[in-house]
Amino acid sequence: MAINYTTKYSPLIAERFRQQSFTEKWAGRKFDFDGAQSVIVYTVDKATLGDYDRDAEGYRFGALSELGDTRQVMTMTQDKAFTFSIDHGTNADQLNIKHCNEQLKSNWDEVCTPVIDKYRFAKWANFAGITKTGAALTRTTAVEQILLASGEMSNRLVPRSNRVIFVSETVYIQTKLAAEVVAIDSLGKDAIANGVVGRLDGMEIVAVPDVYLPDGVQFVIKHRDATADPMKLKTMRVQKNPVGIDGDVGECRFYHDSFVLDAKTDGIFVYSTGGVAAPTITLSGANATIASTTSGVTIKYTTDGSNPKTSATAATYSAAVALAVGQTVRAYASKAGLLNSGITAGTR
Repeated sequence: MAINYTTKYSPLIAERFRQQSFTEKWAGRKFDFDGAQSVIVYTVDKATLGDYDRDAEGYRFGALSELGDTRQVMTMTQDKAFTFSIDHGTNADQLNIKHCNEQLKSNWDEVCTPVIDKYRFAKWANFAGITKTGAALTRTTAVEQILLASGEMSNRLVPRSNRVIFVSETVYIQTKLAAEVVAIDSLGKDAIANGVVGRLDGMEIVAVPDVYLPDGVQFVIKHRDATADPMKLKTMRVQKNPVGIDGDVGECRFYHDSFVLDAKTDGIFVYSTGGVAAPTITLSGANATIASTTSGVTIKYTTDGSNPKTSATAATYSAAVALAVGQTVRAYASKAGLLNSGITAGTR
């Protein structure tokens, strides 16, 4: 005769590991999207500096022209949602361990937060103004490349304050083992004892799982104000016993996006092992020739001062570009499956 044993659910749930957002602290919040899907940002052109002409019969400050501007249109596209139900009968058979509001929070942490972080990193990296392609970083090269990147940003007049370094976990290990870090008592002790690098060249270092960053990206240096990262809508609610279900329904919707500001593209530096090389611009008389050492790329350029990565006036390069005296061409290169290059500029 068979013996039937009773099955009982555990009163505990085996929670998955979860991470807090890596990007939220460093997301740009200066632009308000309330009441609109798109926001237009104007960047005012700079005046041309010349000599004051005391002997001129006309205008002595130089040639007079209207102060122009360029504009960037930022349109939100990421409208995401999820839902689930918890039937009262099923929950009763599981010792009522599933609480709808708790599961909403759990799904936000485990599902939504990683998606938002990965999306931001992809946008920040692909629309960065400065990129460098090189070999995978090691303990002997990691710190030097980070310092060189920081110096390049400073040379482009990006303020040192409010910068952060996002490094992949792989590079984080190499950075912790670097002689420059271990040799510094306070920094080295913090790294070894607390598992964090702390600060380097005045910047916080945030270690990020490799899979959060686009393929090949070793580190990203970002100025907080280089981006607009709106979270326009975040709804989480529990519907109690809606029509057709004896139970609770959890609903979540979030409406977000991320944009690199045209006027501050140099506020993001990306080091990658597999990105497209930044194009070179060669000037010969009135003509500018644009090329990239990465084969099979598409090169986009502008001559009106706008950002070729976002501008509606960006053209696809096919032959030398004719420039007027004082005119600037800006270009970047892209290829499917690879990180976009940085932006290169040349002025006749």
